[in-house]
Amino acid sequence: MTDSNDTKNSKETLIIQQKVYDMIMYAYPAIEQFPKSQKFSLAQDMKKCLDAIMRYIIAANKKYTKKTTLQELDIENEALKIYIRMAFELGYLPPKKYEIWSGMAVEVGKMIGGWIKAARDNQPLPGIDKQPDSGERASGQVAIGDDETFTCSGCGATIAKVVKEYSEKNMGRILCRKCQNKFRRGELGNGP
Repeated sequence: MTDSNDTKNSKETLIIQQKVYDMIMYAYPAIEQFPKSQKFSLAQDMKKCLDAIMRYIIAANKKYTKKTTLQELDIENEALKIYIRMAFELGYLPPKKYEIWSGMAVEVGKMIGGWIKAARDNQPLPGIDKQPDSGERASGQVAIGDDETFTCSGCGATIAKVVKEYSEKNMGRILCRKCQNKFRRGELGNGP
């Protein structure tokens, strides 16, 4: 049986995932203090948002193409911020809890924005980096859970193992797809 600290103790938990976990652990007791009349309406909507945010973070971390998942994640976080404000304005959240919880949601929103920008620009994740594990990796290799990613020798972007294997086999170098195209056009040097 696993204990509830497994998320905290995993070798490489996304920082944003830990922030959302902390926000959920703060939010659930706050939601439990809502009036009974709100248990199956606003409180339920807020819990669904929190759960969806965590699921989208996990999904985005596992997927190669993240754009749609990250957009859905951003939408859920924005909805949660509105629900938090509604709960405060209706008097269900005291000012201090509102301040803390909305601050957490804003911080997560900034991290999501950075993740979206990094995914759009095909760059490493700023502020969403993995918490380091104690194991050493080969040069250019970064562990992400059970998956492995590698660094493009052309631009430094993070690439998946399948992209790395293809480029090594066909170009003799570790290159992202963008740099592979430049290599084929002869713009990267040592091209055809």
